[in-house]
Amino acid sequence: VADKGALDFSLDYNLAISDKVVVDKGMDAPNAGATTHEFTLGGEYVPIRNLAVNVGLPLMLIEYTGDKSAIYAHPGGGRYDDGNLHATLTDLRAGARYQLLEDPLALSPHLAVSIPVANYEAVGNAVAGRHLKALHLGLAVGRVFGEATYAHALYEFSIVERYDRTMETAQFGQNRSDFAVTVGHKLLDQRLDLHVDVNGRVTHGGMNFSQFGMLPMNDQLYHDPILAESILLVGGGVGYQITNGLGVSAGARLFVTGANTQNASVFVFGVTWTAL
Repeated sequence: VADKGALDFSLDYNLAISDKVVVDKGMDAPNAGATTHEFTLGGEYVPIRNLAVNVGLPLMLIEYTGDKSAIYAHPGGGRYDDGNLHATLTDLRAGARYQLLEDPLALSPHLAVSIPVANYEAVGNAVAGRHLKALHLGLAVGRVFGEATYAHALYEFSIVERYDRTMETAQFGQNRSDFAVTVGHKLLDQRLDLHVDVNGRVTHGGMNFSQFGMLPMNDQLYHDPILAESILLVGGGVGYQITNGLGVSAGARLFVTGANTQNASVFVFGVTWTAL
């Protein structure tokens, strides 16, 4: 957490590219990918020592790039599966974190909520999200080794509302765990930051593609928001502090494995500005 009174703004861009749907068992679904561009405007303020409050709002542009004859139109929705570029706001997230310790480990729990702010598509192949409210509880741990090498780990558990479009879909939980691990080293008087990253998600509940044919038709029609999604991404990045108040970053997270999801690799670019 920065010093009391600090005010930071950020603009992050994520490019996600996939070409197939990965299932839990059996053959994957080829030629069913999508390309998404996500721009997130964020802000963080430190009103008192060790406490940071933050907010972020993403704007997503999504285009289905697969076989339209096989996917469009989905009987349960799928209005983004027409091959055109669709733009929508998604989920507003607001939260706070508190730094309990600084030495020998930096330790910061956080609490946040996310709320959909637009009526975006949640059914089909090209979807902007699951359109579910969530409460997020997490913990971040970090340590600096020497003067320039560091390690950071983050775990977050999300309590997610159920997708209650039908009585059948409401029976599937969507609580999930997200984790991230970063190891990095800083050069050039701490201005250049090189790091490697691992990111993952596990959904605790939901349905698998292998259950198709064994579940009620409503579950199959609206399966996208109730899937038991798991993802593992591995990559790295670089950041550079141009001035004391302005920094830029770039990186890539490559899809390694997953289930009930798309094989999307993610390329990121960000700008941060310290206003106060």
